[in-house]
Amino acid sequence: MSDLLVPKERHDAVVFIGVDARDAVEFIKVYAVSKERARQVLEEFINARGLFPADYRLVSEGLEETAGKSAITTRTETGLSSALARFGLKLISNGVLYLNGLDKVYQITLVSESFYSRFEGSEQKAVEPEEVVRKVISMGFNVLVENRRGLELSDLVGGDAVVLREPSADELVNALKRARQVIVETTDASKYMSFELPVVVKLSPLSPAEFAGMLSSLIGEPVGSERFADYPEERLTERNARLLAGMVRKLIEEGLSLDRALEIALSLNRGLSL
Repeated sequence: MSDLLVPKERHDAVVFIGVDARDAVEFIKVYAVSKERARQVLEEFINARGLFPADYRLVSEGLEETAGKSAITTRTETGLSSALARFGLKLISNGVLYLNGLDKVYQITLVSESFYSRFEGSEQKAVEPEEVVRKVISMGFNVLVENRRGLELSDLVGGDAVVLREPSADELVNALKRARQVIVETTDASKYMSFELPVVVKLSPLSPAEFAGMLSSLIGEPVGSERFADYPEERLTERNARLLAGMVRKLIEEGLSLDRALEIALSLNRGLSL
C-alpha cells in the first residue's frame, strides 16, 4: 500500500478527501509546505488511489494562513467536515500535518465533475437561493456572486471569509493573496471572470410577485404585485424591499394611510424627474 494511503504523522503534506457511501472520492484537498510539494503529493495520491485526473475540477489553489495552529487535522477542519456532510460526504485524511511554526501552507482543492454538477443543479432550481449560496460558501471556495437579487451575503458568510462588493482590480488581487476565502459581490459578473474565482453564482432580480410578497411581509400589510408590473428591474431586490418598508413605516408614523404612504414611497424610490 502506498505511504500516502496510510494515516500517519506528517511534516510536509496531508491529504483530505470527501467520500460518499460507496467510498467514491468526490472531494480532494491537499495542504503542503510548498506549491511544488502540494502538486507532487496530489499527483502521487491520485495515482495511488487509482483515480482519473480528468474526472476532477480544480476549484481553489493558493496560500492559506495557519498562524496560531500547531497542526492540521480533521479536528481543525470541522467546518469543512460539516459542509461535506450536508452533501452526504465523509471527511477523512491520511494523517496529521504538523506545522512546526509555519504561518502559511499551500493548498489545492479539487472536486469531482459529478459533485460540481450538483452545485449547478441547485442553482438552476433556484428554490432557496440563500441555501445554495450558503452551501457553496461553506465549502471554502472563492466565489463570484452576481447578486442582482440584492441578497445580503454578509448574513451567509462566517469564519475567515472576506466579502468584497464591486472591488477594484487591485483590491481583489490583494484579497486573493492574503485571505483564506474571498466572496466577490457584483451586479456584472463579466468584470471579474479573469480572476481566480472558480465558482460563479448568478442571482436574478425578484419577480414583481416575489417583491410584493417580501414587501408585504416586511410591513405586515398586503401589497398587490400589480404595483410592480413595470417597476425598474434593478430595484426589484431584497435590499430595496427593506428600504421601501422603512420608508412606508416612517410615512405611516407621520399620519399617512398605508395606500398614500406606498404611493409616495414608490414614487420616490423610482426616481423623481425634475
